[in-house]
Amino acid sequence: MGKHTIFVIVTLTLVWCVLMEGVSWQIVATGMFMGMLSMHLMGKFFNFEEVKNVDFYKLLTYPLWLIGRIYLDAFFLLRLIFSDAKWGVVETNLELKSEFLKILLADSITLTPGSVFLERRKKNIYLLCIGKRDKQGYPASVEGLRAIEKQLIKSEILPEPEIPLAGPQHDCPTAMEGE
Repeated sequence: MGKHTIFVIVTLTLVWCVLMEGVSWQIVATGMFMGMLSMHLMGKFFNFEEVKNVDFYKLLTYPLWLIGRIYLDAFFLLRLIFSDAKWGVVETNLELKSEFLKILLADSITLTPGSVFLERRKKNIYLLCIGKRDKQGYPASVEGLRAIEKQLIKSEILPEPEIPLAGPQHDCPTAMEGE
């Protein structure tokens, strides 16, 4: 059991009570059971190493930011529809390191109007997007991708690199060993 397990179970219970639109001992007990069952299934089937390098406190504001981004892209797309918009496939590379955040990025791209996630190969991502084609492809869709990726990078914790010790490793005798 992790250090945040109780907090997660209580939070899931509160969400259950909100979804059930009431509070009674049956609803709270069912919510706690569902929360514990969810935690058990997550521990059994979900690889927590993938989310180890994600700061979830910094990620808390992301859903609200994404909703704003969806509305901004919708207005941008309306303007594009009445102009000479074209569909096309864009390939670009990702700067994110965390697999969990890459999946969240792909889901977020699909939620935003005018772009659909197609495929990811190693560090490259393929999008089907609408925009004005110029020499650089579809820059508006790539700008939207970069804005989402930049927001997600804020919540990424990069592991500190190991610094090798200079010189050869020697076992130095201590004063106690000489006695």
